[in-house]
Amino acid sequence: MGNYSDYQGPVAEWEDFIKSTGEVPAPPLHLPILEMRSLTNAGRTVAAQEQVKALGLKEKVAWQDYSILTRDSQNITARVYKPKVLATNASSSATSGTGLPIYLYFHGGGHLLGNVDSEDGTCSRLVGDSSFPLVVVNVNYRHTPEFPWPTQFNDAWDSLVWLSTHATDFGGDPSKVVVGGVSAGGGLAASIAVHHHRQRLLQSGQAAAPAVTILGQVLASPWLLHPSANPLAREALSSFNQNQNAPVLPWSILKVFADLLGPEAVSDPSFNVALTDDTVIQGLPKTSCLVAGQDLLRDEGLYYAEKLKKNE
Repeated sequence: MGNYSDYQGPVAEWEDFIKSTGEVPAPPLHLPILEMRSLTNAGRTVAAQEQVKALGLKEKVAWQDYSILTRDSQNITARVYKPKVLATNASSSATSGTGLPIYLYFHGGGHLLGNVDSEDGTCSRLVGDSSFPLVVVNVNYRHTPEFPWPTQFNDAWDSLVWLSTHATDFGGDPSKVVVGGVSAGGGLAASIAVHHHRQRLLQSGQAAAPAVTILGQVLASPWLLHPSANPLAREALSSFNQNQNAPVLPWSILKVFADLLGPEAVSDPSFNVALTDDTVIQGLPKTSCLVAGQDLLRDEGLYYAEKLKKNE
């Protein structure tokens, strides 16, 4: 296993950011889980709406909610964001074969926090600030503690299946898909990219892949290893040992997230994406993997990026 301690922070840019904005508040762990989740999500939603207003994104971006039917006959929400000038042209773009590229996005929050409203700022900014028109699909997968793992993976995969048959409904092009997300959401994006790649290689019977083409993945501080299955954590200079009290995501919070997932996540390859065999990830689409020097998850992101580079 590699030694990534050279990436340990903080860098000057982070220190300047904290001086101007203050520390990012951590979830209030002293509260009961559901109360903590509700309070944190409310704060994230307020911040998202303030961002939308401050940047004038409602003048640039339109969004609409769609319902995804999951394998257990439940419905989850996908919020679709697109340039406002094109919002009324979904049907014409679909029939003319000029559908927009799609970014399938999964939010962070340890599979406990976050909801569809909390991502309005991020997703509408991706559309409003892009140098080319695109569609962002923000999937509100289900959360712990009510839904342990692998519900989150199943919902993410079901959203990709849904995209294969409904992308043209909102003017998207299923042959031009990028998957991505932050933290837990980055892990979900990585897991469905691997699963889709594996099924495309098999292409038989029930293993046939959804009719989408994943052109790339964007993994921001991705959570790719369960702490109980993380061989990197045993290294003396690992990010786990260096960043126990890290800002934003200290060990006290990550442990809560991990425990709420339930036992199946510990050994599930779909959660522990960074341990995927090299033969499986050969030929995966291009990947942008973003890490933070003071993050507990730093090393697993760097380790997986190295594996992908070696097997591209």
